[in-house]
Amino acid sequence: MRNYLYLLIRILLLTLFNHNIQASTPPIGKEITNTYVVDQQGNGDFISIQSAINATVNDKEVIIFIRPGKYNEKLFITRNNISLIGTSAKNTIIEYAELRSDWRDNHPSDWGAAVININASDVNIVNLSVINNYGRLHHTDEHQFAIRGFKNGTRIILHQCSVVADGADTLSLWNKSNGMYYHSYCHFEGHTDMVCPRGWALIENSTFVNNKQSATLWHDGELDPAQKLVVNNSYFDGVKGFWLGRHHYDAQFYIMNSQFSKNMANKPIFKKRYDNVDRIKPNLYGERYFFFNNRSKSPTTWTANNFNPTKNRLKDQSVESWVFEKQWYPNQVIAQLAKSIIAANFKADKLTKN
Repeated sequence: MRNYLYLLIRILLLTLFNHNIQASTPPIGKEITNTYVVDQQGNGDFISIQSAINATVNDKEVIIFIRPGKYNEKLFITRNNISLIGTSAKNTIIEYAELRSDWRDNHPSDWGAAVININASDVNIVNLSVINNYGRLHHTDEHQFAIRGFKNGTRIILHQCSVVADGADTLSLWNKSNGMYYHSYCHFEGHTDMVCPRGWALIENSTFVNNKQSATLWHDGELDPAQKLVVNNSYFDGVKGFWLGRHHYDAQFYIMNSQFSKNMANKPIFKKRYDNVDRIKPNLYGERYFFFNNRSKSPTTWTANNFNPTKNRLKDQSVESWVFEKQWYPNQVIAQLAKSIIAANFKADKLTKN
């Protein structure tokens, strides 16, 4: 009997303790969002972006407004729930020259090899240009990241941004297990595998410019058959003979309502093969390259319609709810950021709705 009463008391205490924790911890998005201003001229709270990021460790959610200028910085983001908002991608530029191989010569990992390094969730980058200009300074197109995401990087939004590198792997968001990424009204430019997400990614109303006869898109969806890269209502261009895409791991590509320039090679998306069979990754789910309602200025029969989204995947849901399996609605986040810009009276390009 005594043991029974002791157990009952423990259960009641644990129940009360858990209730207090839940009551005192509001859901994400319900906290007061703190705002700061970065101004190189000293007319804000900080003169550098990284110093602003470092100062927000005690804030639940934070928006950092960045006034016009060219910021020669390398950024490290390890805190969740942070938004970096510039005035415009045309006049608010984060630029740094870094070659991946040079960085790895003296460091054990890629952490720090990019202009923006992200190992956090719910990160929003808006109205900014992010440029790795190593290639133009040193005449090489080897791997040079503009943005690199790590294992904790998920729910990452890029909106009205220009993301450029002078080499391979411009935008590399590599949370292989549960990474989710949304990009809209952006410009992407680079070389081999220039946009190469792992996990779930949706890109809308954007342009891709590939400066090499190599793959523009790359995807890794090895860990879950639902992982996919979806490009909607976008434009692909580049040097004559640029390729659309490839993959090394299991992958799933959907290209919808988009246009391919006359410079695109008549080369279907493919899986990379090696002479050394030990290097070839298994293709568990088969070839999954889907096209719908695209326009091509070059003869590419392989881009013809082979699925109809309105009859199955999008019959009763939006594109984002389908891609992210109703787990994340990034356009709601963008709408809230638009309100925050107005409330702060921050002079910035208006956020376009999707």
